[in-house]
Amino acid sequence: MKSLLLCCILLLSGCSSIQSALFVAHYDALLKNCNKEGIQVMYEDALQLKNYSQYLPRNDVTIKMNNDLFTLVDELHQKDTFSPAYCALKLNTISKSAEKIQQAIGGEPR
Repeated sequence: MKSLLLCCILLLSGCSSIQSALFVAHYDALLKNCNKEGIQVMYEDALQLKNYSQYLPRNDVTIKMNNDLFTLVDELHQKDTFSPAYCALKLNTISKSAEKIQQAIGGEPR
């Protein structure tokens, strides 16, 4: 976790695609925690990713993917109560979306 944070800090001025991949990778650990604290951290990360990529020029595809991911996380974040089954299904959807983003970003030329 600390190494991921260090990489994020070092790459803040770097390519948005790399930045997105690092933020999305953070979901791997959070997807195991179906509780309000884990969801709050996931929400904050998704919001930070969305805000970071929002105004980058010639980055429309990444912006849309990040916005869609934020919408999924926000839907779960806004729920006051939810069943464990709902949370597990929603986290699975978020996980699949994050994985697709990683694959798309990883396939971009540098």
